[in-house]
Amino acid sequence: MFNKILVVCNEKLSGKHLKTVEGVKAILHGTNFSLAKSHHLKEDFFDGVDLVVTIGGDGTFIRAASFLRDALILGINSEPEYSEGALTSIKENETDFLNEVLAGKFNIEKRTRIQIKLNGRILDKQALNEVYVGAASQFHTSRYKIKFKGKEEEQRSSGALITTGSGSNAWYKSAGGKPFAKTEKKLALIVREPYSGRVFRPSIIKEEIMPGEKIIFESNREQGGIISLDSNYSYDFNKGSIVEIELSNKPL
Repeated sequence: MFNKILVVCNEKLSGKHLKTVEGVKAILHGTNFSLAKSHHLKEDFFDGVDLVVTIGGDGTFIRAASFLRDALILGINSEPEYSEGALTSIKENETDFLNEVLAGKFNIEKRTRIQIKLNGRILDKQALNEVYVGAASQFHTSRYKIKFKGKEEEQRSSGALITTGSGSNAWYKSAGGKPFAKTEKKLALIVREPYSGRVFRPSIIKEEIMPGEKIIFESNREQGGIISLDSNYSYDFNKGSIVEIELSNKPL
């Protein structure tokens, strides 16, 4: 069914996690598979891979997913007592289901992702959960100009989040956003703690970004501005930098 499988696991040393790793290796015995640590991944690890199996929690899944273009991915939550497992499909005591996957008995779920263009260049990484735009230090004010649907305004805030359905139950929800389906083809924006006063009166606070639409930010910070993808990859976003964010046409 699968020509090449990559198993990605985190660096935990707990007994339950290591037992799960060994159990998966036993099930995959006789197949063409390799094992990699989540914080040591490289692009060439994924060459020719048509199935990625992650062992750990949501962080391990997100890290591996950021390298994927067309391969399938299956997440195993090795310690459900410590990880929400919002992105995983199997718990540590359900690894026998992996045999059914190897036999082709599974359904494929497509999850929306976010495409980011920074200063005219499309980034090679896409976000599965959310993109954060703002100051790197959370106690500093995020300063930027925002453009959406022909409207433009300057804002001061604690940063902006653009999320997918997968990420809408995480940081976005904690910031006051309303969760939506993980397969829904849209993105959602929420501006965190927007400042409003005599000079700044923000109105682009909560928005839906549909297919074909994009939201644009231009940084007004001299230094210390960033764009963060899934709290995993960060890029400098300082004065004059422009980022365009839209729904990707390449779902996970």
